Amino acid sequence: MTNTQREALTLNQKSATRLSSIGAIALAISFGLCAGFLDVGIIFLSKYFWHSDGYFRIARDFPWTVPAGHVVLLLVPGILVAALAARSRGISLRAGLWVFASLAIWAALLRSPLYPVCTLLLALGLGRFLGDAIAARGLRPRYLGLTVLGLLGVLGVFAAMSSGWQAVRERRGVAGLPAAPERASNVILIVWDTVRSYDVSSYGFSRDATPNLTQWAQKGVQFNHALAAAPWTYPSHTSFFTGQWPKKLNSQWKFTLDTPDPTLAEYLTSQGYQTAGFAANTSCCTYESGLSRGFSHWEDYALTPLSLLTRTVPGKWMLLKVLDFGGFYRLGFNFFYEKKWQNLESRGARDVNERFLNWLSGRRPDRPFFAFLNYFDAHEPFIPPPSYENGFGIKPKTPEEYQFLFDYVGANKATSRPRDLVMARDCYDDCILFLDEQLGRLLGLLKKQGLLENTTVIITADHGEGFGDHGIFGHSYTVNLDEIGVPLVILSPQAPARRFVPDAVSLRDLPATVVDLLGLSSSSPFPGRSLAAHWKSTSQDPARQLTTPAFSERVDATALVARSKEKLDAGWFQMSIVARGMHYMRDSTGVEQLFDLTIDPFEAHDIVSLPDSVRSLQVLRKLLLEVLSDEKASLEVENSYLKPFRDQLESLIVERDPSSATASF
Repeated sequence: MTNTQREALTLNQKSATRLSSIGAIALAISFGLCAGFLDVGIIFLSKYFWHSDGYFRIARDFPWTVPAGHVVLLLVPGILVAALAARSRGISLRAGLWVFASLAIWAALLRSPLYPVCTLLLALGLGRFLGDAIAARGLRPRYLGLTVLGLLGVLGVFAAMSSGWQAVRERRGVAGLPAAPERASNVILIVWDTVRSYDVSSYGFSRDATPNLTQWAQKGVQFNHALAAAPWTYPSHTSFFTGQWPKKLNSQWKFTLDTPDPTLAEYLTSQGYQTAGFAANTSCCTYESGLSRGFSHWEDYALTPLSLLTRTVPGKWMLLKVLDFGGFYRLGFNFFYEKKWQNLESRGARDVNERFLNWLSGRRPDRPFFAFLNYFDAHEPFIPPPSYENGFGIKPKTPEEYQFLFDYVGANKATSRPRDLVMARDCYDDCILFLDEQLGRLLGLLKKQGLLENTTVIITADHGEGFGDHGIFGHSYTVNLDEIGVPLVILSPQAPARRFVPDAVSLRDLPATVVDLLGLSSSSPFPGRSLAAHWKSTSQDPARQLTTPAFSERVDATALVARSKEKLDAGWFQMSIVARGMHYMRDSTGVEQLFDLTIDPFEAHDIVSLPDSVRSLQVLRKLLLEVLSDEKASLEVENSYLKPFRDQLESLIVERDPSSATASF
């Protein structure tokens, strides 16, 4: 008998070995961990080499949660194989190895840039080769046990290097804080993602969607015309975290806040504050975006048993399909609501509050704190919790209607049923109603604990949402007020009660406002002006600009990269200024719009062509030019589009009013 024949005979003999139930479970764990480590390698390459900006949308704990998720996945076939192994004939070792190896390799390769069918064929081939190689060597229980322990040890090392090291850094950071000012007060910044002021009760909305905010607004200052710096999340957050305009931060088209401009959290940390952020928006507000700069504690992606599955590509697909399975929505538990958060790997307002309160109870009591809470409940898909899904108007009743809410962004609104569009708007208000209740519960609990006596609470939103108001659904498409008009309420021991500010203000001034209310303005690194001037000032001059002009900008980031300064022909950016009861908008083609908000708050009638608007146009053009000139944008933005836009605007002003050429705007 030749050596080849002997090896084949040996392989056949070992292949005939039956796999035990315990062996099947052990193999499932082993191959699950190996699949996870391979997946981690793919993530690492993608995150740090294939994605130049490092923004890969993956949780910071991925080095250990991804392998753990793959173990959960492989345990499903592992239990099935173990059940087969318990029968008289069972399953052969060789077949079991092939199954586990193929599934493990395929689960990991699904994250690679290959077609799923290609990854399956590749996994089957590699699985067969790997399974035969292991079967040829035999699979002794002792070695299998040592293998499982060794792989679990590697998993423990990965956990220590990610989550463990992060916990150590947080403890060290808090322990090393400098002394805080005496009698320093706390700050809580609450951001209702995607809530427009049009749908807030205290701003005149016909539905009682925000009774708690209305009640609390009576105890502080409400700004009736607060404007976000941009109509979508990321640039808006970067602006009210740094006090800088998005045009300076490049945040309309760059997803990492890596500028030298300090954030509010960084500054307050330097003043001895313990800081924490809780972000439910896992698309724009994660640690990868840089918004976590300065926060000693930061939570974004939820870590739950189900989230272990969503950390993997096949696990997330399987979980969402299970939640989609027909009829579950009738059982009293809204699986579609759960699907929203599992798809985002995030959490709703109730859980955000719980995480914040847990942190609050464990913080150092001798330290003032700054907490940032971002809620994503009112962002699409507009799926309210079960008890709120019929708060207003139409309730989704079928899986198809729920699916419409999930597909809302990409749906063709022109061909959608009018009922479905109304249903989406109603569900949006239901989500706001739920947010409002959670706000009331949170503030009520903080008041009961006595914290509000020494805490400034700012309640606002990062942008609004269009529901066909100007033929547009969604956000990030225009600088009309339905997308940039947001609620803003400040509750503070330093602020008066029952004060309503009619002037237009910018969220860009939030950092300057916070440091002013904390008595830290003398060392403040933030531009802008404190909104407290609106209740501190004694001036009665309506033309006096107490705070930063309410400037907003929209930029199509996909067009920005490809365009040069000579090409301003697609309307791919807009500039906006709100002042003196008027809203002026101008885009890259030179198209202008003007709305008189005193008589047309919903911007239904463009008056730019009316003869009576000439003077207002000139005043607002000059004000916009002043904003664009006083604080220059980044070099990239200046060269890409802003300098020629500013030159065109200045030429227009001089042409229409030559005396203004040397005027001080």
